[in-house]
Amino acid sequence: MQWLKQYLGGGGGGQPGTGTGSGAYANFESGTDGWSASNVVSGPSSSADWSSKDARSLKSTINMSSGSGHYMFKSGNADFTGYNQLRATVKGANSGNYGSGLGVKLYVKYGNNYAWADSGWKTISAGGQTDLTLNLSGVDKANIKEYGVQFIGASNASGQTSVYVDNVYLWN
Repeated sequence: MQWLKQYLGGGGGGQPGTGTGSGAYANFESGTDGWSASNVVSGPSSSADWSSKDARSLKSTINMSSGSGHYMFKSGNADFTGYNQLRATVKGANSGNYGSGLGVKLYVKYGNNYAWADSGWKTISAGGQTDLTLNLSGVDKANIKEYGVQFIGASNASGQTSVYVDNVYLWN
């Protein structure tokens, strides 16, 4: 039941937001939890527009185009030792033209060379949401430099939309 303690914010390596393994937990109820964004029109911000857990999520607005890359992430040193997976839920708003879908993946950068590992692509359509799971085997879990969600516009995507990340947590 270690994952349950982690998920609820108790035990197993400290309290949420300490920068240790449990620091990966974020539900954005009281702000951005230290997350940033790149290649966005606005955000990130804590939003009550949608949530997969509790009342708020992390929101950014993006301009979609062919192959456009957008990120919401947390940088800094983190230690995921003792955990096998990183999980998060993502959603896209009902605005803009998603074309053949907005690509989404959960990722980590680790080690001194910022090696990349990710969950593999999933695709969401306008208004769609999905759960992402990143297997941490083969990752230097004691040396996490950044983790987050990457969004990639389809070749036939256009317009502006909002994207959401919620309920980020580690799992045994």
